[in-house]
Amino acid sequence: MDLFFSDLLYLILFSISLPIVMLIIYSRKSSNPNLPPGTLGWPVIGETLEFALACQREKPAKFVKDRMNKYSPQVFKTSLLEANMSVICGASGNKFLFSNEDKLVVSWWQRLMKKILCFPSVFDETLVRDNFKPPTFLPQFLKPEALQHYIAVMDSMAGEHIKIYWSPRGEVKVFPMAKKYSFALAFRVFMSIADPRYVEMIYHPFQILTQGFLSVPIDIPGTAFNRALKASKFIHGELLEIIRKRKMELEQKGESAPRDLLSHMLSSLHENGDVKSEMEISTQVSCLLFATHHTASSVITFM
Repeated sequence: MDLFFSDLLYLILFSISLPIVMLIIYSRKSSNPNLPPGTLGWPVIGETLEFALACQREKPAKFVKDRMNKYSPQVFKTSLLEANMSVICGASGNKFLFSNEDKLVVSWWQRLMKKILCFPSVFDETLVRDNFKPPTFLPQFLKPEALQHYIAVMDSMAGEHIKIYWSPRGEVKVFPMAKKYSFALAFRVFMSIADPRYVEMIYHPFQILTQGFLSVPIDIPGTAFNRALKASKFIHGELLEIIRKRKMELEQKGESAPRDLLSHMLSSLHENGDVKSEMEISTQVSCLLFATHHTASSVITFM
């Protein structure tokens, strides 16, 4: 909670310097009949603070439920993290989204998340053209036939994780432990890194990085956003070292080098035939770590 109140303090100081803008309280209800009902909240920040506080209370669903009850159970508009958006709810909404990917809807990453996750040069590139996409070979790499080779590794790591982190405790908070397990598993499967001390060294700054996603985007020392950018810089520095080491292994050992996701990334090309830069690969790995860190952990928690 301290992270958000510190950001709130900076936001208040910022608002004092712009009194004309920040003292305008409005609902911004649009008269356009093609837009869903709802509100975009405050200028610039929208409803980000309300959503962040709901997440801190571990009740993000309440933010959505309250607006479903107030505006519409199917869809409502809001503004989060500097972006206006529509939230589609319910089973029919999920079916619409997942059955129309790359048809009526496309995958989209919010600008704040890009700035934190991306290598700086890659972030600048994503602002001018849409290349913030997962590797094209990823679906083939993660299909069941490929993943069955990792079942033994997953089973072994799960047993070791439970023995070290779960068994000695009288009470276990599943979600934090699941995040720690899925993060270590991603390092093992994606990059063949099994050293628990090294993974732990990356895990802490990665937690700081993810906290920045729900922060006020003010890059001033002491804010959660500033800490997230610093954590991102550290993580990318470590990933670049891993990438360069693997490139040397591939050149020296050839087929005997580890054949994991990182090796596939280094050997894959852009659609136009260009070689991917180390910064691009670092960004893709960072995004994959984030995706597995939260999605997989949530599934494990509710199993």
